[in-house]
Amino acid sequence: MFSFFQNAQKKLAQLQILIQLAEQVVLALEQTAHTAGPEKKRLALQMLVELARVYGLDPPQLLLDTVIESAVRLTK
Repeated sequence: MFSFFQNAQKKLAQLQILIQLAEQVVLALEQTAHTAGPEKKRLALQMLVELARVYGLDPPQLLLDTVIESAVRLTK
């Protein structure tokens, strides 16, 4: 039973890291990228995937899209 909760805690920690990375990526692009929305999103996804790999994360595309959209809404 403890392994279940340890795994859940690990997944939660990974999700928190992914959310923080997405927020930083979106903030950085808002300040530096002078492109349209779809291009910014493509850049954000590319950057987030690369940063996630540094942390050993390989999230599914739906989760990447979700955390990017959430970070965009938080910055507005």
